[in-house]
Amino acid sequence: MKNIINNFLNALVFLTRIPVKIKNHSILKINYLPLVGLLMAFIIIAAEYLLMNFFTVEIRALLLLMLYIYLSGALHLDGLGDFCDGFFAGRDQEKTAAIMHDSNSGIFALVALILVLILKYLLFKELLFADHIEALIIMAVIARFSLAQVIMFANVSKLSVMAEALKANAKKTDLFYCNLITFIILGVYIYFYGLNFVYPILLALVLILALILFLLNWSQKKLGGITGDIYGTIIELGEILFLLALTIYL
Repeated sequence: MKNIINNFLNALVFLTRIPVKIKNHSILKINYLPLVGLLMAFIIIAAEYLLMNFFTVEIRALLLLMLYIYLSGALHLDGLGDFCDGFFAGRDQEKTAAIMHDSNSGIFALVALILVLILKYLLFKELLFADHIEALIIMAVIARFSLAQVIMFANVSKLSVMAEALKANAKKTDLFYCNLITFIILGVYIYFYGLNFVYPILLALVLILALILFLLNWSQKKLGGITGDIYGTIIELGEILFLLALTIYL
């Protein structure tokens, strides 16, 4: 039990800014990814119940988005920005990798991040207007569930040390528990909120799968495999795809 708790806390340290103390540092294990998303969503939902007594929907949507970004340490946004700078620069493999590792942000990153943040703010606002803030649970869980599949099965670029380390540490048993945890969360969610949410969840899964296949194919051509920045891109764009799918049914 102590080992399980320690590994979960390691996942929190790796993926969030949630202040926790751990005794034994270890590499991220993919079976905890959905739980990390679940905890982040719970924090946002709790914040909404507090803020709704003081602010309008527009202000709350922005504050919740800011909190969500803070909780993730903007880690995934950073990956998305690096991905856009590298992949849209139209350079060869070596230059693309160098651009993605550069700490400075280029015009492609700035434009992409501005558009993504505006869109996410509007989608958060739609959730609040529809009184379905609890849907953030599924958003956060599905995005990280999808990432676990990519870590397990996708070819990794030799240029990405972090991606290689995560894939080397990923075990089939970890993926089994990741999937089991995700399905349990989805089952409980549908039990409480009804079958109406099945359709946007299924649509979102199809859209995220299409996104992943596209990114895998592109990264294979560009870098010879997936990288850590593309992991962040999958989470950011996966969350947006889920929210877009949901708004169709709101």
